[in-house]
Amino acid sequence: MKMQRLLHAALLASVLVTAIACPGDSEPDDPPDSGPTPLPTDPNDPNNYTKDTDCDGLSDKVEFETDRPNGKTHPGLKDTDQDGLPDGLEVGVDTPVSGTSCELPKDASAVLKTDPNLKDTDGDGLLDGVEDKNTNGKADSDETHPLLKDTDCDGLIDGPTAGGFKGEDQNANGTKDSGETDPRKSDTDGDGLLDGIELGVTVNPDPSTCTGFKPDANPNTTTDADNADSDGDGVSDGAEDTNQNGTVDSGELNPEDSGDASGPVGQVCTANNLRPVSFKSESGADIKIALPPTFADADVTPIMVGSEARGLVGYDSTNKVAFLAFRRPAPAAATDALSDEAELRPAIAGRGALSNRTAQRFRTWDDNDALQAFYDQAGTGVDLKTRTNDLVGALLPGSTGRLNGTAGVTGNFRLQSLFVHRSAQSVVVLIALTQLTTTNPVAVFSAKDLSDGSALAQFGEPTAVQCERFQLATSKVDFLFVVDDSGSMESSQAALGIAADAAVAALSASSLDWRMAMVTSTYHYTAGNNSGALRHFTSNLNKVKAWLTPGSTCSSGVCSVVPNNPAPTCPGGTSQGVNGGCYIGIDGSGTEGVLGAARKAIKDFTQGAPAGVEVPDKARTDASLVVVILADADDQTSGETSGSQNCAGNVDREGTGCENVQNFVNFFGRVGSTTPPTNSTQKLITVHGIVCPAGSACGCTTSPCTLTNNTREFNPQPANGTQRHVTVVNASGGVLGSILDQNSITASMNAIISNAIGNAGYKTLKPPIGASIKVAVDNVRDAAACTKDNIPRSTVNGFDFDGRARTISLFGACRPASQTSQAAVSYQYWINSVSDPNGGVPCEDDPNYSPTEPDHCTGPTLGCNEAGNQCVCKPRCGDTCGGGTQCDMTTCSCEVIIG
Repeated sequence: MKMQRLLHAALLASVLVTAIACPGDSEPDDPPDSGPTPLPTDPNDPNNYTKDTDCDGLSDKVEFETDRPNGKTHPGLKDTDQDGLPDGLEVGVDTPVSGTSCELPKDASAVLKTDPNLKDTDGDGLLDGVEDKNTNGKADSDETHPLLKDTDCDGLIDGPTAGGFKGEDQNANGTKDSGETDPRKSDTDGDGLLDGIELGVTVNPDPSTCTGFKPDANPNTTTDADNADSDGDGVSDGAEDTNQNGTVDSGELNPEDSGDASGPVGQVCTANNLRPVSFKSESGADIKIALPPTFADADVTPIMVGSEARGLVGYDSTNKVAFLAFRRPAPAAATDALSDEAELRPAIAGRGALSNRTAQRFRTWDDNDALQAFYDQAGTGVDLKTRTNDLVGALLPGSTGRLNGTAGVTGNFRLQSLFVHRSAQSVVVLIALTQLTTTNPVAVFSAKDLSDGSALAQFGEPTAVQCERFQLATSKVDFLFVVDDSGSMESSQAALGIAADAAVAALSASSLDWRMAMVTSTYHYTAGNNSGALRHFTSNLNKVKAWLTPGSTCSSGVCSVVPNNPAPTCPGGTSQGVNGGCYIGIDGSGTEGVLGAARKAIKDFTQGAPAGVEVPDKARTDASLVVVILADADDQTSGETSGSQNCAGNVDREGTGCENVQNFVNFFGRVGSTTPPTNSTQKLITVHGIVCPAGSACGCTTSPCTLTNNTREFNPQPANGTQRHVTVVNASGGVLGSILDQNSITASMNAIISNAIGNAGYKTLKPPIGASIKVAVDNVRDAAACTKDNIPRSTVNGFDFDGRARTISLFGACRPASQTSQAAVSYQYWINSVSDPNGGVPCEDDPNYSPTEPDHCTGPTLGCNEAGNQCVCKPRCGDTCGGGTQCDMTTCSCEVIIG
């Protein structure tokens, strides 16, 4: 550094001598790169503080006297380092020296400062003036950053290749020319691979700024970073390299081999065979939605509140599906997606009575708390578009923007809803509507894709294409039904038996290897009907129906009353419960301990389970466990083998006698938790509940069954806290359904089985957009009933996608012919590039905002605050202060330590 300063001083002295040479003196030969001739100045002029000879914004006095890291600027040269930027602009000055008539360019970011004595401040090979091409002192979105070597953090320096680092702008002209990559875009060709990965970069050129650097796993193989399909096989490079790490891993295609895009891959992954998707977005609402192309542009309309766009409303005239999506602050009493839905549901119900509600909590692909809820809504004779417009008005009063005309389709309606709690200021609600009795399966799946979270992103988030090859192995699931056997449950038990028909049909069409077992709510008690009785695991639906059919008893080793093909065998006696192990009855304890019963049964049939062996009274060690609770009363477990009526409280409020519900959450597990559950498998056990809806009355012994009926069952009311079994269902990621009637129970069972099938499907590597998925298999079970090159969307003969679990399942004739059959899937996926949950970009309105720096603020000393609205000084000035200095947080500068 000292040698540089001495050299600079020597050069400056020679320039000054030349500038003040007397007329007639012999002129020395100009050096080849001497630069412009400085204007005459006088270092001894006492009025230099009022002069700005070169009109760069710095007085002659300041330039003569101020030592900067690389020397003094020249008072006679407007641009001392000849980088294309005036000296004043480089140091953050845009106000003329008082008394001068100089005109200075406005500095759009006074905090971004470059070195006026160093033409390439960040050392990336580009002049500062080339990087700030509009000379406004700010790194705009179409410019590279003069303080960052690698503006886009792709592993390549912004300028020409130099010093062992590969570069992007090879001719250093600030323009992307042919054969160059773009230093403003981390993925120039948009194929899903970082430019540095494509070009074999393994060393981060700017580790202090680009902390998320991803090295190339195999630098010996490279692809064309300016060509999305390097080998010309029709599949983009990033789609072939499915984990985008730069090497050909097991199961991946080779982006340098044009011959591997054949078979199922060729049918679904080549550019011409991708399933198209239409994207609609609103910046004011901070939403972007992926729609099937059947949603025409003319049929998607902004929802406005005043002059602000708050959402979108749309209609698919081909498939008769409508949707509305909007963003709003969280309701006053809401802190999560569950409470968002609870607070907004009355407004939805105000446009038509809701029934058959099922709900499931999950985390979205961009890690926001979400709830998916299905309802049936009354509306006989109401047009589908009219109902959609009514819901917009109910949920966003005073808004404008509605669907035009009528759909020609009338209700009742099925509402598939999504509530995403991004923050207290940002809750997104999306509701897809179809006719309840629709026979169009495309409409059903279209509405599902809209509401499962896969179609929703924040405004401006990009997508990429993915291609994956996979084999779908058979998965095993053991279901445990925990059924309330108290006196009020006969009709609900029978309804569950009827719902089991549809459940088993779906299971049988899937690739799941399933079994079912059953205990009652008195299983863990030391005495009483069905105490300690496990009805053994079976795949015989008739046996399951016998457990739930009044009057079914064991006769000659077979349960009576129910169908006999295959025969529902039974042990007789009481080893598997009353009625010889057939009908569970309604004579159990009125103190329903559903959670305690489930816990005790799991302990009993998992401990000592033989590995790899299937026995009827033990869970399979290689199977997933799923619990389904059917009860009209909340859990009243008080201990391992005990219960307490209303847990010593009353029907509306639990008393102090209940076992801590956190014990059950710990036992079954919590979705997303890194702490293993306390059950013996140490794996998450999903608990589903078909129970009394919160705020309702259930199990009354007299009519009408309302909240004023004192004979109703124990169910804490919302004002008194959450129901105990609901807490466990939500924590484990289960489906929550209603026990109020046959239709509700059937809807709940269908959702539970869909969830189980989804969890066991092929899990994709990225979060797919449901509407974009396309699947092919090289060899299916029945080629006559299934188009193997383009598997249809169907849960009978086809595929389905679970957006919550991010899985693909195959059904019926479209299942792989064997476990070695090759399948391929293509899809578009979201790239999570927006970090502000409240919309827009953090600190975008702050004058020191930077679109290219990871902390959204200009320079190494500033960062965006937690609220996302202001650039503030980082602790210790961003660790920029060297020895002998300390950070002054008020000025955010490094000051010399005195004393």
